[in-house]
Amino acid sequence: MTHSSSTMRTLLSNTSYLIGAEVVAKASRLISIMAMAACLSATEYGTAMLALTLHEVLRLLLRSGAGAQVIRASDDELPAFLKNGLLLQWLLCGALCVVQILVALASTWIFPGQDMTHLVALMALTYLVFPLVCNQVFLMQRRNQMGLFGLISSVCIITENLALAAALYLDAGLLAVVIGKWAFTILWLGCFAFIQSSPLAGAYSRAVFSRLLRASTQLAGSEILRSLRVNMDMFVAARLLTPELFGLYSFAKSVGVGLAISVAQAYTTALYPFICKLKNAGSFERRHRHLLLAITAAVSVIFIVQALLVPWYVPVLFNDNWQGSFTTSALLCLIATATVWVDSYAVMLRANGRYARECQLNASCLLISLAGLLMIQPGQPVLLAAVLVSCSALWLLFPAADIALKRCHVSAAKSSS
Repeated sequence: MTHSSSTMRTLLSNTSYLIGAEVVAKASRLISIMAMAACLSATEYGTAMLALTLHEVLRLLLRSGAGAQVIRASDDELPAFLKNGLLLQWLLCGALCVVQILVALASTWIFPGQDMTHLVALMALTYLVFPLVCNQVFLMQRRNQMGLFGLISSVCIITENLALAAALYLDAGLLAVVIGKWAFTILWLGCFAFIQSSPLAGAYSRAVFSRLLRASTQLAGSEILRSLRVNMDMFVAARLLTPELFGLYSFAKSVGVGLAISVAQAYTTALYPFICKLKNAGSFERRHRHLLLAITAAVSVIFIVQALLVPWYVPVLFNDNWQGSFTTSALLCLIATATVWVDSYAVMLRANGRYARECQLNASCLLISLAGLLMIQPGQPVLLAAVLVSCSALWLLFPAADIALKRCHVSAAKSSS
């Protein structure tokens, strides 16, 4: 019982650390949003956010590398996983850099009227820095040192946002988003370079590398689908809306769901190493599931509260040019409520090594949202947000069906025995 209480305190403290750090970091995000709203036109705001979204979609693929496998590896497997995982991270980051540069070159054709080639290409070079400290990052999460991890992450995010705002006020224009990303990357490297890492005692093994690569390929599919699920509305909106309306929608998303999704990601980041630790110890029980449901419900309430507060803080913080966006922002906040439940279930699947099922979960959510947008083809930001909120409620059908089928199988097994 003591062990159970201790492990649950670990999750609660890690979640508190990460969400607290994320809230502080995202408070600084409001500074950069205010600077962008003050210094950029609606069209320029849309271009900046579209460039950041393209970068974010590909950046999330970093989570498909060796990190998830290092965190859930046994102590005996760890040295070989670190050695071979480092090679995998270099290959992944190099590939992401090349792919994003190619996407940058094609962006003017994919999104006519959005001049962001140099922005996307310059942000792509940041990938080449992350493998230098990837093992320190993975081991910190494996050891459940989420307080220090959250502190470093929040300091880096705050630095990015302040650098972006400062660059805007110094007339850097759209290049400010690149300056912000490079400020984040350099500080990330500097902070994690001082974190203790295990020596790479394991040698290169073709069998181990193939195992990591196979799992990473499945994770990559899941991560790209999840990333598209979170961000594809920006790509659809860039095609359906006029540049000015797209700028207003981008603003609404950044002050609404952009802040909420960060809190959801902080929670699931804390949740994954915790579940892996329990699984490795063979102590994941029903009472843990019940408490996880309660914590997830509590986190989802945060987003409902934020949706209610949007009409209060948007008029106070932003000028009249952006006041028509608060209804859209409030609706988009509600998407994070479904997101935290779906992502929590995806974490459970990943911790059990069910990468293909996680991929199917994200694919179903993406297809539901795309189908809704393509059928209705909304031409106004508020209608687009309403369609997305309705579709997000349908995301929950997949995990609900999964759980129902599992219970049916258990009941059938008990009756046959």
